[in-house]
Amino acid sequence: MADTPNAGAPDTGLGADPGIAEAPADDPRIAAPRPDNPSDPYARREQTFPRLTEAQIERMKPFGTVETLPKGEAVFRRGERTVDFFVVLSGRIEIYDNDAGDGDAGEENVFTVHAERQFTGELDLFNDRKILVSGRMGEEGEVLRVNRASFRRMMTSLPDVGEIIMRAFILRRVGLMEHQQGAATVIGRKGSGALLEVERFLRRNGYPLRVLTVEDDPQAGERLARLGIDADAHLPVVLDRDDAYIRRPSRLDLARFLGLAVEFEGEEIYDAVIVGAGPAGLAAGVYAASEGLKTLILEGLAPGGQAGTSSKIENYLGFPTGVSGQALAGRAQVQAQKFGAVLATPFAAERLCCQERPYRIFLTSGDMVCARTVVVASGARYRKLSVDNLENYEGQNVHYAATAIEARLCGDSDVVVIGGGNSAGQAAVFLSQHANHVHMLVRGPEMAASMSDYLVGRIHASPKITLYQNAELCEIDGDEALQAAAWRHRQSGEITRKPVAHIFVMIGAAPNTDWLDGCLALDDKGFVLTGRAAEACAECARAPYAFETSERGIFAVGDVRADSVKRVASGVGEGSVCVSDIHKALAELYPGPENE
Repeated sequence: MADTPNAGAPDTGLGADPGIAEAPADDPRIAAPRPDNPSDPYARREQTFPRLTEAQIERMKPFGTVETLPKGEAVFRRGERTVDFFVVLSGRIEIYDNDAGDGDAGEENVFTVHAERQFTGELDLFNDRKILVSGRMGEEGEVLRVNRASFRRMMTSLPDVGEIIMRAFILRRVGLMEHQQGAATVIGRKGSGALLEVERFLRRNGYPLRVLTVEDDPQAGERLARLGIDADAHLPVVLDRDDAYIRRPSRLDLARFLGLAVEFEGEEIYDAVIVGAGPAGLAAGVYAASEGLKTLILEGLAPGGQAGTSSKIENYLGFPTGVSGQALAGRAQVQAQKFGAVLATPFAAERLCCQERPYRIFLTSGDMVCARTVVVASGARYRKLSVDNLENYEGQNVHYAATAIEARLCGDSDVVVIGGGNSAGQAAVFLSQHANHVHMLVRGPEMAASMSDYLVGRIHASPKITLYQNAELCEIDGDEALQAAAWRHRQSGEITRKPVAHIFVMIGAAPNTDWLDGCLALDDKGFVLTGRAAEACAECARAPYAFETSERGIFAVGDVRADSVKRVASGVGEGSVCVSDIHKALAELYPGPENE
């Protein structure tokens, strides 16, 4: 959901509220902040665990019911979906998980106690994922119980209270990740590409996890032996509570195992299905849902798209000190869900059927969803290099993103960054803070035409970055791990060879349009044509809207669109602007009272 624990907890962007009293600290079981992380949310207890005023609670009461509950009664349990929201009127609610991290599975660990005028919950109250922790009455008391539907209405109707709750929920999720509370345990081999893939997926989707390697953690071998798991054949293994586990999971199997995946039921029809949760798709989701459209966002990996892998975006409006792509995507994801959008991860589109309406989208999971309108926001993927043996190291030593997870692998080693755009520049600057040295390869003679000036200046100024222009990778060497790489000067033919441990490839993008199945007009590079550039369909009495494709009611925004500006801000703008035309298309295609 937010930055990884390695990178510290991000600012939520909501600011302090002096009207909220500090939460009581009279219970020793309340988790203490980590002394090595000054941005730990548990150090901001007045925002993470605020106390509401009596007046605020009185305004909340019409949305729920007041109940008296005995000591020990469960108010929710880990693994449940669609749990209620509770405000403590008297007594205590204890929040706990079933594993302290280094103890036996099933051992209870109370880490938060909500007292009078405090409230339960975190970000999973905005979606239908399985919740991560359990709650019970620590002593007999009175609570205000608000069910999920009423909770959404309350958040909309009481914006001042909603801001306090939203801020607390964001900080609580970051706290769970930072302190590995409610976490899954991942066991694998050190440096394994399969282990890194699982870790990337869970961290980018905001799931707390604990990573153990059989080489460094005695506990890992002990747990595997107790469960009868063969470390040579079945790693990585992901363990949930009560020693439930899954071996070498696919993304979808892992999401279903941990309760991250949406459960599709029947042939539900959505007003807008958005394919892709990059900046453009998330913006479309926020605006569509906020304007009352029944909205589904499909994403095959994690919110943020390519922007979600950026270590820091410094030229995005409103963030003068920069923001990581993952933090920006996390906030946008919460925004969309707050307004009622459903975010389905990891569900990738396999085929679009546009011969009849509502349109049908078939997913790689075997599911099918129906859409009155479709927003194609599937973005683009980084191109790969044609270098012998490169694919043998993908996911382990060859990467297409530079986040805190990859940076952690680079200490005391040289790395290569390949590319001349902003993504490559951001990666080189970020990795120079972690790696021994960064060798940056640019195919062209200079970077000014494709990279922001501030990044060019930092690259030239850094003593830990060496820039090689007119250079292309030609050879890599290694055994189980990458050990060296060589690159050639394109004009002189001179070969440079260096010992390197990791290569980061960011050399341009190809559109993710294979799933469109011939439905839409594309340009010669495979990007989706929109507006005047798209052929109007035979039945249309008008030209396509600005972001509409050659098919009525299907729109394309962001990097997947032909002639788009490959910037986060432009993607957000396109995603938000197209929603006004979605309303027009719905009125044309489905005239009726609901569209008046």
